[in-house]
Amino acid sequence: MTEQMPNFLNPTSNSGTESIRYDRLYYKIQPEPHFEIKYAESDLTEPVKFEKLGLDLSNMNIGYVKWVGTTPSKVMNNALDSLPPKPQGDGWNNLYELKVYSINKMDKPMFFDVTSWGGQRGIQQAFRDYLDYCKMNNITWQQSKSHLPIYLYTGTRPLKNKEGKVTSAEPVFKLERVIQNPKANTNGHQPTATTTIDLGTVDDVSEIPKKIEEYKQTGSSISALKNVKQL
Repeated sequence: MTEQMPNFLNPTSNSGTESIRYDRLYYKIQPEPHFEIKYAESDLTEPVKFEKLGLDLSNMNIGYVKWVGTTPSKVMNNALDSLPPKPQGDGWNNLYELKVYSINKMDKPMFFDVTSWGGQRGIQQAFRDYLDYCKMNNITWQQSKSHLPIYLYTGTRPLKNKEGKVTSAEPVFKLERVIQNPKANTNGHQPTATTTIDLGTVDDVSEIPKKIEEYKQTGSSISALKNVKQL
């Protein structure tokens, strides 16, 4: 017999299939709205504060999750596609999953699991602003996946139920600029360096085209201007 044992039964194969653990970000409502982070090497969460975040919205997955003990079952689609049909049965909740980047650690993505109504409202508005930016700059939905919007986190906005009672809070993200997506691979390594176009701080996404024109008039290199055109 020349048949070989399936490679996953080889004890040495495990080293090549171990899953990589990432830092994970969470948005909590109680006792007051705040963010928490669970570092890859820890099983505990701790509060975290930041001013800016890169939200990889066009590569975000949206759908439903159901927990059976400590094991999640998920039905997800890319955010640029339609929300998948909600599975039959009880216990299914909306879930948004996306990579986020700290400005100081662009080579180390975190995963953001958004499960609360308020948190998802904030992500929805941030995504609308980004897609509006893409439309204004002739960026297709598919092309938007290769860019990364950077947001200022400005606080929260209270959300009321039908009875007028505040039951949640929406994080408010203000679009500041757009850069090329780091596209870190599964090992967390960066690809070749890319040019970053810093548009500065704007009060509204409608000001971005004006910022680009100002950038062009500064005598920037041709290669940089090509990247501006792609934004």
